[in-house]
Amino acid sequence: MDVERAEEIIQSPEIIRVTYRGVPVHLDRVYRSNSYVAVHFEDGSRVDAPVQELMEG
Repeated sequence: MDVERAEEIIQSPEIIRVTYRGVPVHLDRVYRSNSYVAVHFEDGSRVDAPVQELMEG
């Protein structure tokens, strides 16, 4: 994934499936300066993930 697509997903009214290392996540915020995305897992835990490691679908 790239930064632009991550931003589109965050702004979308649709639910778009995204995974990080094979685990479903919700995107919270994009950090353009370092290409990371703040994400949270279904259990509520949060991490900053490299945008290149996020997979759509």
